[in-house]
Amino acid sequence: MFELKNVSKKYNSEFALNNVSGAMGKGIHFIVGASGSGKTTLLKIMSGMEQDFDGDVSYGGKDIKALTSQEKSYFYNNIFGFVWQDFNLLEDLTVLENVVLPQYLKDDQKTKNAEKTLKELKIFDLASQKVKNLSGGQKQRVAIARELMKNPQVIIADEPTSALDEKSAKITMDILRAIAKNRTVIIVTHNTSLIGVKDTVFELDKGELVASTHNSVVKTTELKMENNHKLSFKNAFAVARTSVKRNSGRFAVATLSLMMAALLLLTTLGGTVSSSSQDAFDGLFDTYGEGLLDISIIGSFTSAGGMDGSEDEQPNADVTQDIGGLYDQYASDKRVTFTAFLQALDNISITVDGENYKVASSGSSPVINKLVTGKMPSGTVNEVVVPESFVKSLGIENNQAIGKEIDFSVSMYNWDTGEPVLKDGKINATIVGVADTTVVYEYEGEMMENSVEDSFFFSKAALDDLRNQTEMKGEGMNFLIRAKTPTDMIAIKDELNEQGIVPLGRFELVEDIVRLNSQSAEQSGSASTVIGFLSVVMVIAIFLITGVMRKREYAIYKVSGFNNRHLNLLNAAEMITVAVTAMLLLLVTSPLINKATEALFAVNILNAKMLSTGMFLIVGVAVIAYVTTAIVYVRTNIATALKTGDR
Repeated sequence: MFELKNVSKKYNSEFALNNVSGAMGKGIHFIVGASGSGKTTLLKIMSGMEQDFDGDVSYGGKDIKALTSQEKSYFYNNIFGFVWQDFNLLEDLTVLENVVLPQYLKDDQKTKNAEKTLKELKIFDLASQKVKNLSGGQKQRVAIARELMKNPQVIIADEPTSALDEKSAKITMDILRAIAKNRTVIIVTHNTSLIGVKDTVFELDKGELVASTHNSVVKTTELKMENNHKLSFKNAFAVARTSVKRNSGRFAVATLSLMMAALLLLTTLGGTVSSSSQDAFDGLFDTYGEGLLDISIIGSFTSAGGMDGSEDEQPNADVTQDIGGLYDQYASDKRVTFTAFLQALDNISITVDGENYKVASSGSSPVINKLVTGKMPSGTVNEVVVPESFVKSLGIENNQAIGKEIDFSVSMYNWDTGEPVLKDGKINATIVGVADTTVVYEYEGEMMENSVEDSFFFSKAALDDLRNQTEMKGEGMNFLIRAKTPTDMIAIKDELNEQGIVPLGRFELVEDIVRLNSQSAEQSGSASTVIGFLSVVMVIAIFLITGVMRKREYAIYKVSGFNNRHLNLLNAAEMITVAVTAMLLLLVTSPLINKATEALFAVNILNAKMLSTGMFLIVGVAVIAYVTTAIVYVRTNIATALKTGDR
C-alpha cells in the first residue's frame, strides 16, 4: 500500500536520498544501511514528517506530500503507529496512562482494550507503575502497546532494538513479527541479524537504493478516512487532570507564577507604589483639618499676623486690592467645594423660639473646619450656617437645628471713611447648616486648637441686607474658597496671583505636598510600568521555559494524532485549571497577604473590590501564559523534538 516513485531529498547540496522507488504492502519490511545512508530520511518522508522532497510517496492512494495538518494528525492517530529507539513515552505518567493517550481522540475510551493489549504484551502487572521506573525492554513493549491502541494499518519502527539487551530485543522482534501478519511493519535497522530469509529488505547506500528483495504481495487499496478524529472538552480536561496529577511541581510553579504576577499588577493598581505622598497629605489633613485647603480673599489686610495665627504664612506687606466679581467667578468653579463670605460680627444677640442668646465676639473673621450637617448658604433668601457650639447651647441635636428661623441683632464695622465705625443691623435667617469652627495653628513650635464660636456664614442675600443697614458701600466682600484638592488649591492661587490678587492660605505646606505628589506620581508611574512589564515578562519567561522543556511531550502528543487545534483545547484546559487554582489560592491567602502588605506599605491591597480585580488579572495573565505556551507547541517539529537520528 506504500508506493515510492523517484524520491529524492537534498540537504544543502548533498543528496540524502537519490531517486528511490519501491513498494511495501502487508508484512515485515526492513530498511538497512550504514549510518548516514538515508534510512531515517526515508522514514520521515514515508511518515509525512518531512514533506519537502522531490518525487512521489503515497499510501492507500493518498499523496503523503499533500497531507494537510488535519489529515496528517488523522494518519498518526488511525493509520500510522510509531516505535522508537528511545521509546518516546511520557516518563511521569503510568503505563496505562501512556497507552490510552491516542484514545482521547476517539469518541469513547476503551480502557478494557488497553488492559487486553497490556496482557497480550505481558505487561499488565505494570499498568499502574510510572514509565520512568521500567526497564528498556518493558518501555518498548509499552510503546508498542500505545501504538496498537490506534489499531493502525502500519507500524513504523526506527531502530526498535538498538537500546535493548538481546533478550528484550528478541521479545520486541517477536511482537513486531506477530503484528506483521495482518499489518504493514517497516523497520529501520543497522542490525542485519534481525532479518529473516523471507523478509523484504531495502538497502540504502549514500542515499541510493542499491538492493531490494520483495517477498510480499503489494495491493493498492483506496484509503477511507472516517470523521472520528476529535478531542472533546471532557477528554481535554481528563488529559489535563492527568498532566497536573503527574507533574505537580510544574503545576505549582505555573499556579504561583500567575498569582504572583496578578499580585504585582495589583500593587500598581492599588496605589501601593504611590502611597507616600498621599500619606504625607493625610498627615497634614489630620493635623489642620479640612481648612488646610482654604483660600481667603481679603480686600485689605496688613502683615501683622493671619486670621489663623500663622504669621509666617501671610505676605510681609500691607495690601489693598479690588476683589469685586471674584466671588461669582469661583462660586461655580468645579475645583471648588464651596465658597463662603467672611463677615466679622460684633455684639451678637440671637433670638430662637423666643429665647435670647448672647454670643461672645472674637474680633476675628469666621472660620470653618468642616460642615457637620446641612449645606452652605446660597440663593436669594436669607440663609445661615451656625457653629456647632451654638447648637449645643440651644440644647438640641445638629440635625434638629436645620430649618429653624432665628433673629440676629449684630454690629458691623463700616470702614468706608477709612476709620472703623460700628453700626447695628438686624436680620431674620433660616439655619441651613451646622459647622465645626475649630481652627488649628502652630504657636511657638506647638500645635494649638481653638473654637471660634462667633463664626456665622450668611448667604449673599442676607449679607447684602445687613450691609445696607450698616451703610457699607464697598462692592467686594471678603470670602473663602474651599478647594477640592491640593493641586486645585495651588492652581487657583496661581490664577489669582496672575490677576494681581494676593490670597491668604497655607500655601507653602500644600505646595510641598503637590510637588511631592507630582514627583511621586512620576516615579510611581515609572515604577508601575516597570513592575507591570516585569510581571508579564516573568510569566512569559516561566511558560516559555516550561514550554521548551515540554517540546518532547508536545511532539509525543502530535505523533499520537493531536494536531494544533487539539493542543489548543488541551492548553486551554490546563490553563483554566491553573487559573482557577490560582484564584482559590489568592482567596485563601488574602488575609496573610493583607497583613504582609500592611506591614510593608501600610496599604491593604486585597479588599473585596481589589480581590475581584485580582481574579480578573489572573485571567488576563493566564491568557498571556496560554499564548506563550501555544507558540511553543505550534512551532514544535516532531522529528526534531523526538531526535529521530541522523540521515
